[in-house]
Amino acid sequence: MIRLEKRIRALEARMLADPVILYFADGTTSEICGRADYLLRLFCAACGGEDLSPRQAAELDLIRDSVSAGGASCAQMTQLIRAFLLGPAEEPSSVTPVGV
Repeated sequence: MIRLEKRIRALEARMLADPVILYFADGTTSEICGRADYLLRLFCAACGGEDLSPRQAAELDLIRDSVSAGGASCAQMTQLIRAFLLGPAEEPSSVTPVGV
């Protein structure tokens, strides 16, 4: 039982310490750090679930402008946030809208 508790504490410590590294098209990087559920809470705030703090708004702007992320297991969450912020991709259509 003690061994399991030590492993859980080590995992929690790593989750709190691992930053998400955002990569941008110009070759620069930026980091987002927070508790293990920080990106999930950031996603919920972006969806309108709560008011955005200035820090959250700035980090959402960073995620929106980034092209990829890495450095932590939470990096995939940034892909979901970016997809939500950017909206659906425009696909070419063979149908011309009425009235055009």
